[in-house]
Amino acid sequence: MKLRLKEKEQPSVQLRLTLPGSLKESLDEYVGYLRDKLKRETDCKEVAIEMLKHFVESDRDFRVWRSRRSEASLPLPHARQKKAEREEGNGAVGAMRS
Repeated sequence: MKLRLKEKEQPSVQLRLTLPGSLKESLDEYVGYLRDKLKRETDCKEVAIEMLKHFVESDRDFRVWRSRRSEASLPLPHARQKKAEREEGNGAVGAMRS
């Protein structure tokens, strides 16, 4: 059975950005659109946070890159490590014979 431990929630940090005027106008329009559609109050900050979360979570290439990076940083279990060492040794011998 595999247990999936919940990652600790990181504390919030403040990020300040300067947006191009046209992007800020579009963001304000989008906030207005959401207010009309959802029939509730919202603001640029809430919308921008959700947009950034969605962007990062939906980028497939980024998820693959992140997965490969985290797998590479994990130590190999003992048996897999021994096998990897043997395979590296065989590769070195094969290269010397050529």
